[in-house]
Amino acid sequence: MKLMKHLYQVSGVSLAHSYDATAYLIEGSDGLYLLDCGTPDGYQKIISNIRSLGFDPKDIKAIYGTHGHYDHVGAAKLYKDDYGCRLYLHEEDVKQVEEGDQVKTTAEILYGRVFPPCPVDGTIGDGDRFDFGTIKMEVLHTPGHTLGSVCFALDCEGYQFLIAGDTIWGGFSHLIGSNEELWRKSLDKLTNRHFDGYTFGHVGANVIADADRRLEDAKKQFATYYNPWFKAMKDTFIY
Repeated sequence: MKLMKHLYQVSGVSLAHSYDATAYLIEGSDGLYLLDCGTPDGYQKIISNIRSLGFDPKDIKAIYGTHGHYDHVGAAKLYKDDYGCRLYLHEEDVKQVEEGDQVKTTAEILYGRVFPPCPVDGTIGDGDRFDFGTIKMEVLHTPGHTLGSVCFALDCEGYQFLIAGDTIWGGFSHLIGSNEELWRKSLDKLTNRHFDGYTFGHVGANVIADADRRLEDAKKQFATYYNPWFKAMKDTFIY
């Protein structure tokens, strides 16, 4: 689905497999770029979505991951094998992806799946900037959900758009290295900036307006209580 000029959502609620987090395709001046890439479960559907938009997956040059979890970058190895894409992550999440750590990537504990170990070609860090042509991107290191979580701040011809990954509404677990103190600082970091619109890791295909107010509201609700009844996606039982 086209969100705005040269920016498309190709994965997420109703677009691919139910395990897939949101993923975004940037049509750059020199090729295509993915921000997250979903799971092996939804890989073929996401590829189909990319083709349906009139693009060839062979033109994808790189995947930039918001963090090293199965639902966000579990399919990276498939993209690398089939299309030669390069994968970039924050250094704090590299090891779990390269080693295929089934707990820290959430593959087993949430989805009952195996994370395909995947070489990481390079790292991204706070303040890194990328120029894709009409879209400019800044990396914001926002640890909390994981230590290597990042957000992507896009300047889409003057429209300030935040791709928040799981920094907004993400799950908390010590098993995956979540850190509440760092997360609170990351939320402060986001709300100290201006965004016209935003999106996050598990949402339908849309641009959420009134971003500054909504991010402030999300920060106010952070850790109001911890949910002891969290249900893993792999489990089936009646509430």
